Amino acid sequence: MFFVRDTSVTTPGSGGYLRSMQIAEIVLGASHQMVDLSQALIKPRTVHGRLARRRVMRSLADGPHNAPTVSDGRRKRTAMRYQQAQALFESVPRVDGFIWERTQRHGGFAAARARGIPTVAVAHNIESLVSNEALTYAKGGLHGRFAAECAQLALADHRFVISERDQWLLSLFGIDSSVLPYYPPQRRRLALETVRARRAPCDQNRRFLVMGSAYYPPTYEGMRYILRVMINSGVLARGITIDVMGFGSERLRQDCDAKGIRFHGSVSDDQMFDLMATTTAAILYQHHGTGALTRVVDFLLAGVPVLANPAAARSYEHVADVRVFFDEDDLVESMRGCFPPLAAAVGYPARSAARFLNSLGSADVGQFDFVNPKTQG
Repeated sequence: MFFVRDTSVTTPGSGGYLRSMQIAEIVLGASHQMVDLSQALIKPRTVHGRLARRRVMRSLADGPHNAPTVSDGRRKRTAMRYQQAQALFESVPRVDGFIWERTQRHGGFAAARARGIPTVAVAHNIESLVSNEALTYAKGGLHGRFAAECAQLALADHRFVISERDQWLLSLFGIDSSVLPYYPPQRRRLALETVRARRAPCDQNRRFLVMGSAYYPPTYEGMRYILRVMINSGVLARGITIDVMGFGSERLRQDCDAKGIRFHGSVSDDQMFDLMATTTAAILYQHHGTGALTRVVDFLLAGVPVLANPAAARSYEHVADVRVFFDEDDLVESMRGCFPPLAAAVGYPARSAARFLNSLGSADVGQFDFVNPKTQG
């Protein structure tokens, strides 16, 4: 079977990038073929091309199931994406399905629906609830953006989300979805298992890891919060070291620099794995968020205990090696505790992957088994 995918533009090694790699591994591992919709837009160069784009813009704005876009510029970009997708569909003998990962934009998704191609939405987040995230089909404030995103997701033949929280939220608005938990692609999984084997049975150095892409606003604010707690609580004076790494994380140095905090910035995979092999535990914090943090699974597979507040631990708060802290004092106290080797690694979500593959074979929602999230495997 042959699938077309509209995937997000993400930094290699980031959570979104790894999620897309996971989806690709599942699809290609089942002997299907897949091509990604080009990220680059091709602008019309002739009067005929611009007129064709204008007709698409009108159809997207006036159609019964297509929300108007925010601005004329976004309408133009959406129309060009629509045309590019249609051209791709026409260039191959048959397209069996459209995998919609980049749910912030809907040009390719609308083109697939107009052509009658089965569609599967794989939402990385509830994007309308992410600060500073632009949607091509939404206008108004938070409530208007959320309503527009729900309306678009409801148009897909199937929907998969990364966390039970997102499934629950969509269900409140009558939108069925199924959970496909994050699990790293094979190459990364094997590297993380190697890290697990390298870790010492008991680490007395008290080094803690704060990792994330600081260009993603929720992650930046969470990392900044942790570092400020470390500085104000006085734990750094007790021989504790905080290693900070990730794309753009050096931005935090300007107001979080202190003795005991080491800023590594963007690092290679080998450098990251070295830090993971020697850290006592990883600390995660988010004020709020949708989706689920892919770093939790990566840390657990690498044998690294996780300290996380409830928002950051979402979907993993029931896992024994994820210790949930509720305030600053609770975090500091948790850092002083004992960290024995992790009991077991996170298992591959085979049943969920099978459900996802099953959804690619049929657009009939009635034949798809939306299971209770408690039984997701």
